[in-house]
Amino acid sequence: MKKVLITGVAGMIGSHLLDALLNQGIYEIIGIDNFSFGKKDNIQHNLSNPRFHFYPISVLDFESLKILTKDIDIIIHLAAVKKIGEADSSMETLRVNNDGTEFIYETAKMWGAKVILASTSDVYGMSTDLPLREDGDLLLGPSMIRRWSYAVSKLNCEQLAFAYFQDFHVPTVILRYFGGFSPRSSFSWSGGHIPIFINAILRNQEVTIHGDGTQTRSMAFVSDIVNGTILSMENEHAIGEVINIGNDEELSVLDTAKLIHSLTNSKAELKLKFLPFEDIFGQYKDIMRRIPDLTKAKKLLGYTPIVPLKEAIEKTINESRARLKQE
Repeated sequence: MKKVLITGVAGMIGSHLLDALLNQGIYEIIGIDNFSFGKKDNIQHNLSNPRFHFYPISVLDFESLKILTKDIDIIIHLAAVKKIGEADSSMETLRVNNDGTEFIYETAKMWGAKVILASTSDVYGMSTDLPLREDGDLLLGPSMIRRWSYAVSKLNCEQLAFAYFQDFHVPTVILRYFGGFSPRSSFSWSGGHIPIFINAILRNQEVTIHGDGTQTRSMAFVSDIVNGTILSMENEHAIGEVINIGNDEELSVLDTAKLIHSLTNSKAELKLKFLPFEDIFGQYKDIMRRIPDLTKAKKLLGYTPIVPLKEAIEKTINESRARLKQE
């Protein structure tokens, strides 16, 4: 039985990944999360499983990490802080993402573990070379715009990964996740627009659109993201590679709101509130299109997204509606 450590285990991706690995019956899982973003409810049903051991610690707790990673075969490093608005501090994003990742690779080097690093499509920045390819050039904005701290910190994490792989032979795979969601998503902008829109429409509240809503996104259901992650864990050919994981189905933010409204069968009028980008992001310009090239994932991992966007939204609506009835 292989031993796996998941950082950020109580988050949206981490908790679903935990479910999937435990269901396979061949893994023993150690999970850590300090609940700064993740929720205990997401892992509550697994706390009594003898193959799951949970520790409520931060990824910045290096001393505890050195102990917990002993005898671990694979570390799946999901824990991160995403900066959203320009008014938010960048310090936690930089500290957790940079220092936390270095601590993970130090412990992996110490004990001989393989690392699956969760990166992000944000690193592509404003690149117009679509669909976005792993070996394509990246285009980031001015460094004084602090919103870029998330993308820059994740790029630094990727460079750390390659440094530990090349200099210390720590086997690693870098996964650039594109947007994902599920009923466990955070109802904040760090969880993406789809859960926020679903929550607002089910409650007959205003749906806030950044800009005019013509910006497009490619959003995957969490099961596809989890599947891509598991495929990368056991594939030796993926070591030393950067791989896009997500769904390449593209839809504008505004059309997504309209689709959700239609799928809820709401009899109420769709209430839209448009906020100028500069009111939220300052001088930061939102990325207008974000579509992954999944060729590498398909060839290297045999990965193909299975759940169409419409079906994924319907699943999330149904579970979110059931939860609202229990409130």
